[in-house]
Amino acid sequence: MLSILDGSYFLVSIQLSIQHEMPREVLQLELGYYSQLLLNYKPLSIKKRVQSPLKILRVICQRPYFTGSGINLINLITETRGKEIEQFIVFGQPADQEFPLKNIIDEAHVNWVRFRGNDESIQSDVDFPIAGMSDQMPYSSTKFSEFTCEMLESYLNAFAETLKKTVKQFKPNLIHSHHLWLVSSLCRVLFPEIPIVASCHNTALRQLVLADHLKRFIINPIKDIDVIAVQSEEQKLSIMKLFNFKEDTKLHVIGQGINTDLFYPSEQKPEKDWISLTYVGKLSNSKGVPQLIQAFREILEETNYHLKLYLVGSGMGPEKDKIIDMSVGLEDKIHFLGQMNQEDLANHLRTTDIFILPSFYDGIPKVLLESLASGCRAIMTNLPGIQEIITSGCGNNDVVQYIPRPKMELIDVPLKEDIPRFINEIKNTLKKQLSCIIECTSIGNFSEKIRSSFGYKTLFEKYIKIYSTFTNNDRIEKNG
Repeated sequence: MLSILDGSYFLVSIQLSIQHEMPREVLQLELGYYSQLLLNYKPLSIKKRVQSPLKILRVICQRPYFTGSGINLINLITETRGKEIEQFIVFGQPADQEFPLKNIIDEAHVNWVRFRGNDESIQSDVDFPIAGMSDQMPYSSTKFSEFTCEMLESYLNAFAETLKKTVKQFKPNLIHSHHLWLVSSLCRVLFPEIPIVASCHNTALRQLVLADHLKRFIINPIKDIDVIAVQSEEQKLSIMKLFNFKEDTKLHVIGQGINTDLFYPSEQKPEKDWISLTYVGKLSNSKGVPQLIQAFREILEETNYHLKLYLVGSGMGPEKDKIIDMSVGLEDKIHFLGQMNQEDLANHLRTTDIFILPSFYDGIPKVLLESLASGCRAIMTNLPGIQEIITSGCGNNDVVQYIPRPKMELIDVPLKEDIPRFINEIKNTLKKQLSCIIECTSIGNFSEKIRSSFGYKTLFEKYIKIYSTFTNNDRIEKNG
């Protein structure tokens, strides 16, 4: 099997950074059918009017529920119910898992691509674990950076056949796909006559760096998607640069949204004799969890605060094991709660004093908004776009405190020499928030501002406006 990742001549031929490329006809001999379709995609001139009612095919390449993009999909499905819109869902899932969308949508309106699960005796469409949009997923997964030619074609083939079957069965007049990555590109190539909306959740922008050998298969189809929904002006600028957009007419800033039926503050936080801190996310290095635990350990040694740290989420492999080992000796102070469903998470956040996410790379984290809507103070790495979107929605405030990001070696790996400073920044910022709590400084109506500005019903209305443009106007794709 020819690997794109070893030292072979083929690796040199496919990376975008090379100066002397192998002739395209030779390159194509090494690629499968769908890989070549993506590689050779060129826009078509098509005039298309979408007739009401809308029939939306919703597509995501990974598991629902386990990530922010998965929760985004669930919220979209839920908000669409009861509207004069039909919907059908395609997603990826391990073959040995049960149907995950019970009570959300009828199984007759779902098709899913089956990846190899833990029980390998159960037949799958793809003979490796599901590929994650992050390199560290809260379940067994494959890294896109490890894709070989054979893996790429197997992945594309499985999604292509499922998508073609679904389009034939459901006959959608609009596709809404998640992530500016392979499956969204595949949708564009397979169905040039159907308008496509794609939501950017930021992880694809990281994969363009981590798995840059796949970039060539993605750029041209993504650039020809009709509308790209982005979370912030900062993210829009990043997309324009990475995909070489000449103008921003296709990119719509719609922000982020949360389920306000679940995330709301308690009338009064329960009385307790400790201050609770909560982290929510993958147990991984890129989320800054080792630095958080180290800062927490040091602040316990340096102060008399009675604190407890709750880590919500799961992880895999050595990174998770290291994080758990770091808590040895503090079992009464550090509590690993595992993966939580949205209802349990909302209940937990209502009892939390401070939410903290020292991530090295992120979009606009949905869980940050969920924690603020639930009445928490928050500490967040000062990543691009986050302070902008919070301030634009709620004005200047001290409810959210920002940690300067360390100098970075890679896109989500900090320089080792800057880690001590970052740990110290976490401690100092945490002390500020602890002082506010000790002094009983109120956050006022900040939770309601968050709920009003970032409630999912508000976000869904923005999507409805985008959808409606396809029912009122002609869609014209221009050559080139």
